[in-house]
Amino acid sequence: MTAAADDPSVILFDLGNVLFCDPWESLLLTPDAGLVDRWGLDAAMVREAARRLWDEFSVRESEEPEYWQALSRELGRTISPELVAELERTLLVANPVADRLLAAACAGGTRPVGIASNNTSFWYAKQAERLDLARWIDPELVFLSCRSGVTKGSPGRGLLEVAAEHTPPRSTLVVEDRAANLARARALGFRTYAYAFMGSAGVSSTELLETMSG
Repeated sequence: MTAAADDPSVILFDLGNVLFCDPWESLLLTPDAGLVDRWGLDAAMVREAARRLWDEFSVRESEEPEYWQALSRELGRTISPELVAELERTLLVANPVADRLLAAACAGGTRPVGIASNNTSFWYAKQAERLDLARWIDPELVFLSCRSGVTKGSPGRGLLEVAAEHTPPRSTLVVEDRAANLARARALGFRTYAYAFMGSAGVSSTELLETMSG
């Protein structure tokens, strides 16, 4: 790929619903296979509890057993490690074209690629391993809410503001699925692409690949 003058010099990917599934939503809310339907739980109640725990665990370093123990207390039922492992085997899935997207973004090793993600430390570790992120990304361009203590939606200096301190927004492309995060990124001067591998938001995988490949 020959870089054009207006090509972004850095690309930052979100993870959930961009390169990988959204972990807690997939594990708990997937129809038929997720915990809600398997146990016949009230979906709204589980969603509220899980969202509350996400808000807590995504802004600090933590261990996965602590999360499942906390969710067990919220639901009044024990979620065993064996059940978690079973759910993960079938429901934690990567975007099938993630490796192609990352390869296109890297442009043959000539363009730095990073991550900007609201995430927990334990789910990020699993996503990074499954996606072989060490092969593709610059570790100096990994912006995670669990490390920074702020999310993309935090008031004031949030995760995207942290990213803007390390990479020039006007030459950096942010690939993201959530409209509010895209709007905030654009307000900071980032280039943006709306993209989701599950659902119909934004451009298709083919369009994104074509854009990044030149």
